[in-house]
Amino acid sequence: MDHPVRPPARHAHACSCEVLVEIAHAPEVAALLAAHGVDAAALGAARAAQHASLHAEPGDWRARLPKAVATEPVQRLLAIVRSADCHGYQLLETAGVDCPTLRRHIVDGRAPGGTVRASRAERVHADRPRPDRLRPDRPRTIGSRGLSPANPRVPAATARVPRLPALRSNPIAPSPRASTAAVAAVHTTSATSVARSPEPSAAAPPPLLADAPPPMRALDPSSLPPLFGRDRELAALGDALGRRAHRPVLLLGPSGCGRTLLASHLAATLDGPTFLLSALDYAEDDDHALRRDLEGIHRTGGHALFDDFDRVVLEAAPCWLAELTQAWVRDQPRLLPMVSAEGLGRLAQWIPGVLEGADVIRVESLEGPALGEAVTAAATSVLAQHRVTLDGDLRASELARLSDRFLTGLAQPGRAIDLLDLACARTRRGGASSLDRASLHALVAERAQLPLSRIAAQGDQDVLELETRLATRVVGHIEPIRAIAQLVRRNRAGLGGGRPILGALLLGPSGVGKTELAKALAWALFERDDALVRLDMSEYAEPHTVARIVGAPPGYVGYEQGGALTEPLLRHPHTVVLLDEIEKAHRDVHQLLLQILDEGRLTDGRGRTIDFRHAAILMTSNLGAQCIRRVGGRPRMDDAAVLDLARGAFPVELWNRIEAPLVMQPLGSEDLRRICRKIAKASSDRLLHERGVRYALSEAACELLVVRAGIDPDLGARPLRHLLGRELDPLVADAVLRGRVRAGDSLTIEVDHGRLVAR
Repeated sequence: MDHPVRPPARHAHACSCEVLVEIAHAPEVAALLAAHGVDAAALGAARAAQHASLHAEPGDWRARLPKAVATEPVQRLLAIVRSADCHGYQLLETAGVDCPTLRRHIVDGRAPGGTVRASRAERVHADRPRPDRLRPDRPRTIGSRGLSPANPRVPAATARVPRLPALRSNPIAPSPRASTAAVAAVHTTSATSVARSPEPSAAAPPPLLADAPPPMRALDPSSLPPLFGRDRELAALGDALGRRAHRPVLLLGPSGCGRTLLASHLAATLDGPTFLLSALDYAEDDDHALRRDLEGIHRTGGHALFDDFDRVVLEAAPCWLAELTQAWVRDQPRLLPMVSAEGLGRLAQWIPGVLEGADVIRVESLEGPALGEAVTAAATSVLAQHRVTLDGDLRASELARLSDRFLTGLAQPGRAIDLLDLACARTRRGGASSLDRASLHALVAERAQLPLSRIAAQGDQDVLELETRLATRVVGHIEPIRAIAQLVRRNRAGLGGGRPILGALLLGPSGVGKTELAKALAWALFERDDALVRLDMSEYAEPHTVARIVGAPPGYVGYEQGGALTEPLLRHPHTVVLLDEIEKAHRDVHQLLLQILDEGRLTDGRGRTIDFRHAAILMTSNLGAQCIRRVGGRPRMDDAAVLDLARGAFPVELWNRIEAPLVMQPLGSEDLRRICRKIAKASSDRLLHERGVRYALSEAACELLVVRAGIDPDLGARPLRHLLGRELDPLVADAVLRGRVRAGDSLTIEVDHGRLVAR
């Protein structure tokens, strides 16, 4: 006799078992349940037997139900089998249904009325069995992943690194259990011996899946790509992991430095096999997959390398982090996580206190001759994959020089390998089979946003004539321009020593052209309108504003925005940085400049190292503006007095790092006349672009404007600019709007009885 069934659930708080019994009558759900030997009647009987003995049901299972398809039976069934603590899930288990298998059938299969899709994480989770259905000591066979000597993301044909993916069960029938002896025979292969598959035997169990990868093999160090310039780090890792007294070990290095390849070479120095785990292989809704894999590695006496933590995009800690941390601190198995500085900050936020006792082994960007050797060795694999060759005398080692000098992003040698990969892709897309130097230089110029002549080093005429180029935009100030040009030429010749292009302090009264000189330098060096980063340092007068410059650390407000100084330099390192009114900044802000001016780098709030070697640092200040006296009827500043005032206003350590404190003298009448003509010409160029009309100033009109603006050494050229905006621009605008001039015509601004007129 059938048990009575409640009416269909219609309200929001219906128990999941009632919802399950209701949707079991839907044709598509009935078909899925029938494949597992269950029908609606059986579920109704089981529900009546178990419901009274269960506690109150958690309501969070409904959070897994998409609102857009909340009424679809299959989606409601999927939400139930995703929540192991709901009554509907337990009802299915009581009726004999394997919920993980049913979930995978829903995710991967096609139900009547539409296809049910899910994310990659859901499919991976659906493939994994329940931990109580498979023994945790039964590791799956391990596949391999190729590595390049510079960037572990670049596959290499000869590299075979063992990986331990999640366990999988057969969706149709349960797989026979493997014997412990067979598993041990596979896992205890020596890490230094040639990898072999276990010999087949009649007693050997069949594979878990028909498409399973080859049997697990221990890592053969001789098959790995060579390692260059990492002897010290490799020895430090071997010592840290080989100690008897356990202490958690962490490998810290920026992306692209080759930390995965470095850790993989530990197989030659450690006892037992070494396995490479990826954080991307573990789904967010399976809390036990990583634990099963770690337990399997621990039973073999092997070591685990945990990679790709930085590629997990999550706001909160992943569900498997607790199990990873537990295995790491307990040394079961011996585990080596690999993270960047930003990933380390996230770990410190998620597991506070755990990192304090860790032995952090740091690996920096590769430099020197080892960089060229690593790039040359890795280039063979990249070129072979693209079926591209290097043309003529182009050498792979040149990639290291170009990427290090002009590009940013990944650490070396990953940056150079990425450049080669991109260049080969463009070469193949263009139908060519050989990469030449001209194409490589064009790509670098495009990515760095620099003139091609700068990349190709076709002479250095631009810096040899830098004084002339700056003088076309800046009036006067011959000595400061000459000093800046000399510093730029020093850097271009390769004598910068890792410092910025220049670190200069421009002193002088307001309106003399300090900011204009910075704009002219940005255009002369980089030929980009956005090559100037300007910060008003009066906004950074408080100590807490340091976080605004370098960016807030993880967990604080504004973390996503980055630093006002570091973020633009991270995107475009070839930039002029203008720090206006530097004397008004707080002393803590001044301390940040020490490392920039001395070492050419700065660490931001996320732990990333920002490169300032290709930037020009210009600081401005009005200190000493009162030290003006008349010399031959022209206002002049006392250079010695101004420098003394500036020296006392800055910390000694900062003053000693400023390469060129330069005094910019007040403007004279002739300077103002030249500035008047420049402002009028810039206005005429804008009018020509908009209306096709141009105008020019007569000598008398220019003189009248300068006289009316006055010569005030404390204000410089700003009164003149304001006067032209009030009197000259309205005069020209009136002539244009009244139709007195049309496209192609020209106006002349003259003086008539003391008044400006347009003719």
